[in-house]
Amino acid sequence: MKGSLLVGLHESVLDSLPSGLIVIDTEGSILIFNRAARRILGFEGRLLEENFCRKVFSGQPEIADVLMATTLTLHEANRQEMRVINGLGHRMILGYGTLVFHSNEGAPVGVGMVCQDITRFVPIPVNVRFIALTNFFFMPFMAAMVFSALVWGLSENWEKGLSVSVMAGLIAFNIVVARRTKMAGERAPRIASFHAPVNFLVSGLLFYLLGTLWGPMWLLFALTPLATGIYASWRTTFVVAVISAVFLLGIYEQRGLSGGVGWAQAFVHALFIVMISMFVNALAALVGKVRNR
Repeated sequence: MKGSLLVGLHESVLDSLPSGLIVIDTEGSILIFNRAARRILGFEGRLLEENFCRKVFSGQPEIADVLMATTLTLHEANRQEMRVINGLGHRMILGYGTLVFHSNEGAPVGVGMVCQDITRFVPIPVNVRFIALTNFFFMPFMAAMVFSALVWGLSENWEKGLSVSVMAGLIAFNIVVARRTKMAGERAPRIASFHAPVNFLVSGLLFYLLGTLWGPMWLLFALTPLATGIYASWRTTFVVAVISAVFLLGIYEQRGLSGGVGWAQAFVHALFIVMISMFVNALAALVGKVRNR
């Protein structure tokens, strides 16, 4: 009777822990999967048909990898992080530590993981914030510009069709990049390195198609250097802004801009791109200095 009470007490204590606890034996079979761990990982109410950790965590292979690797290395670690998709399909950042359990004779009999959902406590990486800002502010602006040009501009049907396709493709690309970068965190996927160049080139293509039909389209060339100015150095910002300005003037030339007044306006547009980008860069640097005080 006393033994069964102790077993029940042990189970109650484990389920009362605020942190998740997962324990496996040296063969990889799950011995303990407490209530907090089930809640954190989205396994509440789910019956486990298997007890081998790689099968249980088939949707979270990172957890199985850490547990199985610990059975081999017998190394305890603290204050670690991993990014996983829980059983409900939600992306999360898991803070964890590993434990090694020994018998009275000192032989290893199992390993464990203590975990917590620390997603809301982890600062958003710069690359994720940059892409999120671009998508949140610049994509709606770009879509509004294209929509205005299509409705009130004098574009041909083929130009309208191509512009809509290009815009839709860019939106889809940015959504994919944002999701993959958010999941990867600081270890940005390779596709993220194409985010700024793709947005710049697509802006140029849209301006080439619709710029002479809808005057404000030139503002699209300011988006990439403005976004760059938020996080990059002043040299990088200046180079990107100058490249954008040169491309703008080149497209004006290609599309047959003529007349002194027209070219004067074009050079003012190019100068504005450079100046406003440098201003944003200086403002971002100033904000950073104020925060560090």
